Amino acid sequence: MSRKSESRQPNNSKNNSNKSQRRLALAVLLIIFAASVFFSLSNIPWIAEYREQLLSELGIGSGEEPDTVDPGTIGTGSQGGTITFGNAKDDGKINDVAALDSSALPDYDGHHYVTVTNNVPEFDQDVYDRAGLVYDNGRWKTPGTVRGVNSKDLAPYEYYGELDELGRCTVAYGCLGLETMPERDRERGDISSVHPSGWAKAQSWERCHLIAWALSAENANDRNLITGTHYLNYDGMRPLEEEVEHYIWNTGNHVLYMAKPYFAGSELVARGVQMTAWSVEDEGKGVSFNVYCFNVTPGATIDYNSGIVTTAEQAGQEARLYVINKKSKVFHYPSCDGAKSMSKWNREEVTATRLELTSQGYTPCGYCEP
Repeated sequence: MSRKSESRQPNNSKNNSNKSQRRLALAVLLIIFAASVFFSLSNIPWIAEYREQLLSELGIGSGEEPDTVDPGTIGTGSQGGTITFGNAKDDGKINDVAALDSSALPDYDGHHYVTVTNNVPEFDQDVYDRAGLVYDNGRWKTPGTVRGVNSKDLAPYEYYGELDELGRCTVAYGCLGLETMPERDRERGDISSVHPSGWAKAQSWERCHLIAWALSAENANDRNLITGTHYLNYDGMRPLEEEVEHYIWNTGNHVLYMAKPYFAGSELVARGVQMTAWSVEDEGKGVSFNVYCFNVTPGATIDYNSGIVTTAEQAGQEARLYVINKKSKVFHYPSCDGAKSMSKWNREEVTATRLELTSQGYTPCGYCEP
């Protein structure tokens, strides 16, 4: 028995040695695989820079300027009118416009927005300059890097253009990131003190941020608030704003962002807002869009000069008795306290439709909301 036992010992030792070698080889392979994945996906600046340099030397990658960041300019012009809009559509067919021109803005087609230049983002050079980006060897990058962007060298910022001679917002843009955003548990402040151009009482208007509060922490900034419909604010702009917000929270990266209202002629209410965004560190892979959102209420008529909105129901109302103030040009229901306390010198009772009064320059009372 003892000789049999002794004869097995060398074989057992050899088997144990082979198992150990296999385990070691497997561990080495796993380490190499994990390191390869880490090298391929890592966003650590020096690793990403070395990876880009290696790929370039191997001839991998086009080295051409990404088609998502072509700088461009937008034309201006004039146009006017009161418009009645049709119903919204949900057929997934989004139209595209080659450029935006205030003299010939796209007509509302039932969708929240149209894409601009095939949805390719365009920014003026100042947007890049303020962020600390330079164009070199076919890419936007931060100075000192071989290729790509070092987040630490970016300059997060917000810029709000001056109001024009009519008191209208002009443009807002920036390089947005965690640095520009409010803390997660912070609540938005009061913005009711701002009355943007074209604001009219009792018309269901909303104060629309050009750069959302969630991205800028800007409250009552009159250069960042326009008169907008709920359809524009929540259905058109908000989903795009949330896309940018979630991307920044999830990645810690930055986004070039621009919001520009478009007015026709001397109108005080914007016909729409161009929204453009491009994620910087990943060159638009995370966020990239260029759209024009319509400032409309489907089924309603909007006077973009006075800010008067007439719904289909209101337009169909028959003539009824109103009390008008000939001095303030406001009309009321006869039961309104404002009508009861009105000076007899300014007061007049008229039988008319709401649309007839608004077309004559009268605005509805903000309290009785006729």
